[in-house]
Amino acid sequence: MDSFAENALAAELTKYAIWLLSPLGLWIALSMLGMLLPSPWRMRAVVLAQLQLLAFSLPWVGEALLGPLEDEALVMEANRPLPAQVDAIVVLGGGLEGRYDGVRALPDLNDAGDRVWQGARLYKQGVAPRLVLSGGQFGADPRKEAEAPGMKMFMFDMGVPENAMLLEGSSRTTFENALRTRELLGEGARNIALVTSAFHMGRAVLWFEKAGFTVYPVRTDIRVLNEARPFWEWLPKPQALDESTIAIKEHLGRLQLKASGAYESGGSQ
Repeated sequence: MDSFAENALAAELTKYAIWLLSPLGLWIALSMLGMLLPSPWRMRAVVLAQLQLLAFSLPWVGEALLGPLEDEALVMEANRPLPAQVDAIVVLGGGLEGRYDGVRALPDLNDAGDRVWQGARLYKQGVAPRLVLSGGQFGADPRKEAEAPGMKMFMFDMGVPENAMLLEGSSRTTFENALRTRELLGEGARNIALVTSAFHMGRAVLWFEKAGFTVYPVRTDIRVLNEARPFWEWLPKPQALDESTIAIKEHLGRLQLKASGAYESGGSQ
């Protein structure tokens, strides 16, 4: 576990690199750079900023970046069928926004909210006696409630008993999700059903394998359907920009994970 802990700083720095290397971050950085450069480089930087933002806003670009990640999760799930019972179901955060006093009395589910629903369904099917709800918050944003308590509230409303849910509310990255879950479950828990978005599954499985788990992936939040669309559905749109940004985030996370040696060791150390 010592080598595993050494990756903490790199995993957290990846979070901050996402902004700068995201389409919107690049647009801001290139636009500001253009203001400092002499002509004609100024115009080239500004044009490049606009073109890259336009390109990442095209639905076919967003799906081309996100689709392979989701296809990988589909193959992983087929190759690792979920057994009748495992030691625990682990639901990763990212599916809701926390409460905020005076404004939002209850947590809000977002596009990845089916992570919570799928976790509750697996529990009620008898897949595991325990649920780990893993999701914390960054100290730089103290207004937001950690995700784990919000997931617990939704699952309780769906009929999951309180004593079956273990809250892991201190993790801020996928690396920390895996490490804190191992600490919470102890060394006796080996087999887990891992519930997260399809685009996130490949990276999440490798981190949890590095923490010593045998992982059975349960993908949710599937976004790329490869369906036929009319022409106007392929015009630039904010949803496509979001898909491109999510895919870039995942690829950056995989670069950091590759640097840790997880790929070379098959996901386990």
